[in-house]
Amino acid sequence: MTRISIDYDLMYTLARHIWHLRDEMDIPAGVKHSFEAGDIGPRRETAEELANFSTTWQKAFTEGWQVMTDLGNLLDEIGKAFYDSDAQIAVGAASMAAAYQRQNIKAENEAYKQRQDAMYKQAEAANLERRHRPGQLYLERQQQELEKRRAALRKEQDAQAKRQEALTKQQNELQKRQEPLRQRQDELDRRQQELWRRQKAERAELEAGFTAKQDALDKERAALTAGQPSREQMDELRREQQDLWQEQETEQKALESKQATEQSDLNRERDALRKEQDAFAPEWDELDKKQHDLWKDQAATEEAQKQLDKDQEPLTKRAEEMQKAYAKEQEEVAKKPAWTPESGEPNPLHMNRELGPQGPAETPPPAVPTTYERDDGNGHTKIEYKLNADGEIEVDKNGNPVETTTTITNKNGLTYTETYRSLAREGDSVTTTQGADGKVTKVYVDANDEFYGKGFQRRYVTDEKGNTLQVWLKAPDGDWTLQTEAKPAEGSEGSDNPDADAAAVGQAPLEYLERPPAYLTVDKPMVDATGKPADGTFSPGKTISNLPGDATRTDYTNPDGSGLHVVTAGISRYVADDKGEIQEVWQKNRYGDWYLKDSITQHERYGDEPPLGMIGENWR
Repeated sequence: MTRISIDYDLMYTLARHIWHLRDEMDIPAGVKHSFEAGDIGPRRETAEELANFSTTWQKAFTEGWQVMTDLGNLLDEIGKAFYDSDAQIAVGAASMAAAYQRQNIKAENEAYKQRQDAMYKQAEAANLERRHRPGQLYLERQQQELEKRRAALRKEQDAQAKRQEALTKQQNELQKRQEPLRQRQDELDRRQQELWRRQKAERAELEAGFTAKQDALDKERAALTAGQPSREQMDELRREQQDLWQEQETEQKALESKQATEQSDLNRERDALRKEQDAFAPEWDELDKKQHDLWKDQAATEEAQKQLDKDQEPLTKRAEEMQKAYAKEQEEVAKKPAWTPESGEPNPLHMNRELGPQGPAETPPPAVPTTYERDDGNGHTKIEYKLNADGEIEVDKNGNPVETTTTITNKNGLTYTETYRSLAREGDSVTTTQGADGKVTKVYVDANDEFYGKGFQRRYVTDEKGNTLQVWLKAPDGDWTLQTEAKPAEGSEGSDNPDADAAAVGQAPLEYLERPPAYLTVDKPMVDATGKPADGTFSPGKTISNLPGDATRTDYTNPDGSGLHVVTAGISRYVADDKGEIQEVWQKNRYGDWYLKDSITQHERYGDEPPLGMIGENWR
C-alpha cells in the first residue's frame, strides 16, 4: 500500500515564495512603453509592430502573474486544509493530555486535602478525647473503689459459700451416722402400724363373738316372752345374761392387758431408740447454731450487695450520660467539614501535643491548572477553560469542563482554534472551529432529536453567520450519514468572478437547509421547561384559565414593570411580551417533555411584522 506524506508547512512556504516571485515579476511588467511613429522613424509599420510586441509582452506577464497567484492560492489553501485536519486530530490528543494532567493534579490535590482533613480530624478527635478525659478518670476512680468493695464482698461471699459447703458436709455426715436409727425408726413405725391393725382385728373378733352370743340370748328371750314363761325360766335367762356380760368383761380385760403389754414392749423399744437419737442432739444443735450464724452473715452480705448495687446506679447513669455526650460530639466532629483557616475556628493542631502545632510538614501540590500549554518542535498548543465566579474550571454534573478552547499554532504561524461547549440538555454540544484560513464553522450535536425520537442523533454544521451547511443523522447503533448539504445559491454560476463565494452572491441565509433547533442555539431561554420565567426576578405568576381552545395564560411582572405572558394550549406554549409579540415557542414531545422549538433570537426582523407572530386577541 502506497503511503503519501504531505508537508503542509512546505506548501505554506512555497505559496509565499511564489507570491513573492509573482510580485517581483510584476515590477518590469508594470513599466509602460510608448512607441510613437515620430520617435521610431519614418516608417509607421515599425512603430505599430513595436507597440503590438509590447502589448503581447505585457499580456504574457499579466497571465503569468495570474497563474502564479492561482498556484500560490492553491498551495496555500491545500496546506491550510491539511494543517486544519492534522490540528483537529492534535486537538483531541491535546485534550486527552490536558485532561490526564488535570485529573492527576486534581487527584494529588484531593489526596493532599484528604490527608490534611484526616490530620485535622485526628487532632479534633484527640482534643475532644482530652476534654472528656478528666471526667472519665474521675468516674474510673469511683468505679475502681466500687470494684474494690465488690471484690471484698465477692471474697466474703466465696468464704460464706465455703462455710456452707463445710456445714452441709457435716450435716450430711451426721445424717449418715443417724441412718441406722432412722431405719430402726421406720421399722418401729411399721411394727406399730402392724400392731394397731392386729389389735383392732382382735377387738373386732371379740366383739363379733359376744354380739353373736347376745343375739342368740335375745332370740331366746323373745321366744320366751312370746309365750307364758315361768319365773324360773326368766331367772335362768337373767343369769345367762349376767354370765355373758361377765365373760365379755373378763375376756375384754384379758385382751386389753395383752395388747397393753405388746404396746408397752414396743414403747420401750421406741424410748430406747429416742435415747439413742437424743444423743445426736448436741451435735445437731451445734450445726444449727452454725447454720443460723451463717444465714445471718449471708443476710448482711446481701444487704451489702444491695447497697453496692445502689451505689453503682448513679455511676452507671453518669457514665452513660458522659458516653452519650462524647458519642454525640464525636458524631458532630465526624459530620462537620475538616478545619480550614476560613472557618474562623481555632486551629485544632495548636492544642494538640501529639501532632504538633503545625502538623507534619508536607509541601502542597500545585493547584489544578485552568490552562494547558505545550511547546514542541512543531509549534505551540494552548487549552483554555471557561471559569466560574471562583476562578475555577466550570464543570457540568459529570465533572467535565463546560467549555474548552484549544488553539494550535505551528512554527509558520498557522493557527487552528476549536471551542467545545456542552449544552444544557444531556449529551448536546456545540463545537466552534476557526481554521488556518480564518473560516469559522460551528457543529451542533443534538443527542436526542425531537423529530426522530430518543436514540436518534443529529448534527448540524453551520457557518459563522448561522447558515446551515450540512445536516447529519445517526440512528441508534448506526453510523453518521449525511442527510442534506447546502447547494450553491442561484447566480453563483453566472458570476463574472469564478472565485465568487455562494454566500457572497445571494446565499445568505441558506434557505435550503433547516437551522439547528432553538434548544441548541439559545443559551438562556426566557422560561424553563415548567413554563416559569428562568429569571427569578419576576413576581409570582397570575394564571387565567378557560381561554379559547382550553388554553391558560400566566402573567408575570418584572421589577421594572415589564410583563411576560405565557400561554399554554395543548402541546404548544407561547411566550409573549406586553405587546403580544411571541418571543419563544415551546413544544411538548411524545414523551410529555417540553422543549424550546423556536426563539425570536434566531430570526432577523424585517419591517413591523414580528418574526414569530403575535398571540391571538382572544388570548390577550
